[in-house]
Amino acid sequence: MKITRLMCWMTLWTLGLVQAAAAQNLIIRNAHVLDGNGGVVDGGTIVVRSGRISAFSEESVVDSDFPVLDAQGMTVIPAFTDAHRQVIQDDPDEWMEEAAERMREYLEAGFTTVVTTDDSLEHILALRDRLESRELTGPRLLVSGAVPLARDTGETIPEEEIRETLRQLTLTGVDGVTSVVQATPGGHERQAMSVARDEANQQGLLAMAHVRSVEDAIAAVEGGSGYLTRTPHAGVLDADTARNIVEAGRTNAEYGLVMTSTLGALTLADPDSPGPENARLLWDAGMIYGYGTDTAFPPSDALRRELIPLKLQFSNEEIFTILTKNAALAARRDDALGTVERGKFADLLILDGDPLTDVDNLFEIEVVIKTGRIVVDNR
Repeated sequence: MKITRLMCWMTLWTLGLVQAAAAQNLIIRNAHVLDGNGGVVDGGTIVVRSGRISAFSEESVVDSDFPVLDAQGMTVIPAFTDAHRQVIQDDPDEWMEEAAERMREYLEAGFTTVVTTDDSLEHILALRDRLESRELTGPRLLVSGAVPLARDTGETIPEEEIRETLRQLTLTGVDGVTSVVQATPGGHERQAMSVARDEANQQGLLAMAHVRSVEDAIAAVEGGSGYLTRTPHAGVLDADTARNIVEAGRTNAEYGLVMTSTLGALTLADPDSPGPENARLLWDAGMIYGYGTDTAFPPSDALRRELIPLKLQFSNEEIFTILTKNAALAARRDDALGTVERGKFADLLILDGDPLTDVDNLFEIEVVIKTGRIVVDNR
């Protein structure tokens, strides 16, 4: 875990250097700030220096060298993270021709960070390069590559082959890896997941487990996974089983077991899915539950679809946490994103309305700020 944490810090430091040229200094005044940690500040001031938050207080800070943005009492919150997303759709070459427009859609919907899954690795890495070089304007992409644990025939993949696949992915520059965990009577997937997770830790990569059922989630956690990319939607949880899953995975990740929601796509396909109820039980048991869609819908549409089942089980405050602080934890970027705190990237949204009063105010975006730069301005 120490190696993983060190590599995470190195990744964040490199990311900061890459984005330094894109950052700006800024003062946001007269803001109703929801900091993502449960704090609320009226008339707050946020000072952004070189793309990071350098001060945050109720007092008005004067610095004539910095441009000033008067929020006029509107709500400032951390920007959103989608911690499980399919980005490139259909024919990758044709999609790349529309990449500028597609990336812009994420910013307009409030998403400044996206964890990609199931994308053509060649194309998604090229897209990430174009974004980091500022050839395109869009969210930062955290790219994951697939590490199979079993063959299509169900045969177990040898340990050394799993490790070599992961090492080769590391050389491509991916940020993480994803493995499908499917529970079997023999339980071989537990050992395979353990191997993948161990090698990922050695390489400093985030290892995620893609699960479908309650049994899959149990197998993934017993295999050492700390990051599950889906709410179990096959099988019905009870409170005791939910607590057992969370407790078994408590030491698998730094802050406890993490899961992304992905409820919208699942309930659209199956309106009777127990996924939302399972999510509530896992949340109550202590699961770190972050926003993810696992969908190809445009970002704003995906958010609307995800909110439908979330509203059935979670309060406005909980949904806000799922989209911000917990989604950053699910992306393993909580040191730099997800809350309004000194030292973190100035990834912020200015909303014309308070989402704690009405969660649909999440769509009332006036300004989007990414690493201190105003990238969307609807005022």
